[in-house]
Formats: sequence, structure tokens, C-alpha cells
Amino acid sequence: MDAGFQAQLRSAIRANTNFLIPPDLAGNPKAEFAVRLRDDCSVASVTLRKSSGHAGWDSAAERGIQRTDPFPRMANGTCPPSLTIIRGPRDN
Repeated sequence: MDAGFQAQLRSAIRANTNFLIPPDLAGNPKAEFAVRLRDDCSVASVTLRKSSGHAGWDSAAERGIQRTDPFPRMANGTCPPSLTIIRGPRDN
């Protein structure tokens, strides 16, 4: 996957994720998702593979991924059929 696609995807997901970080949330706990895309880059499924340990963040991160529908296309105009997306509430 090209770096431009990854940066564009990160930015789009970040813009579509709404989460107020609680003052007592330590560190930057990461949630891991398996994402399947259709040929038109629309989201077919989002599955939580590994919880961050904070249910509120897990839900917000999943909603942010689902709201990024359709995903951007890669430089060659295609969409990857599947992706692993790891997000933390303090990611840039």
C-alpha cells in the first residue's frame, strides 16, 4: 500500500471519529480492526480484533471507520480488499 493512500485514509478516519478523551485515560490505548472493502471501496465489514481496553474508544473508533465510506482509492485507482486498522484516541 502506498504512503499517500495510508496518509489520506488516516486523515479521513480521524476526521470521522468523535471521541472526548476522558481526563483519567492513561496513555494511548490502541484498538485493532479488520476491515473488508468492496471493489467500489465501500465498507463491507468492520470487526474489532483487539480491544483497547476502553469500550467507549473502541466504539468511537469503529464508528469513525464506518463513517469513512467509501474509503479513498489507492494511487492506481484500486481498493485493497482487506485492511488492518489500528487506532488510538491520541493518534495524529
